[in-house]
Amino acid sequence: MTGCDAVIALGNPFRRDDGVGSLLLDRLRDRELPDVELVDLGDPGFRLIHVLADYSSVVIVDAVDFGAEPGTFEVFDPADTETVRTERSSHKTDVFELLEVADTVEGPTAVRVFGVQPASIDFGDELTDEVATALPSATDALVETIQTG
Repeated sequence: MTGCDAVIALGNPFRRDDGVGSLLLDRLRDRELPDVELVDLGDPGFRLIHVLADYSSVVIVDAVDFGAEPGTFEVFDPADTETVRTERSSHKTDVFELLEVADTVEGPTAVRVFGVQPASIDFGDELTDEVATALPSATDALVETIQTG
C-alpha cells in the first residue's frame, strides 16, 4: 500500500528548473506505483483547489526556493513554510496560499510538498546542470516519499 493517492506535478517546462515537477512525474511512470495517480497540472491556478478535493492524500512536486543549493530536494508540510512565503513559489498564483484555501473550502487533504531548489526559472526549455544532475536521486527519494506516507 502506498502513502498517497496522487502525485501532482506543478511547474512550467519553458522556465528551466520550474519544469522539474513534470520531469520527475515522467520518471515515476517507469516505476511500479500501484494505486497512485500521476497528475501534471503545469501552472494550475485555482484549478489546484478542485483537483485536491478528489484525493485524501497527495504529494505535490514542484520547484521551490527554500534557500538551499540548486538541485537539493526536501519534503515538507506546506504549513511549515510561513517564514519564506514571498519567495517559495515560482508561479503567478502562490501555490501555498491555494493549499490553505483548499483546506478551508474543499476539506482537508493531506498534502506534502516535494520541493526541488531551482538554480534558474528564466525562460528556456532545459534544466540547469545542477537540477538535471539531481534527477536520479530525487526520483528515488520521491518514490520513497510516496511509499512511506
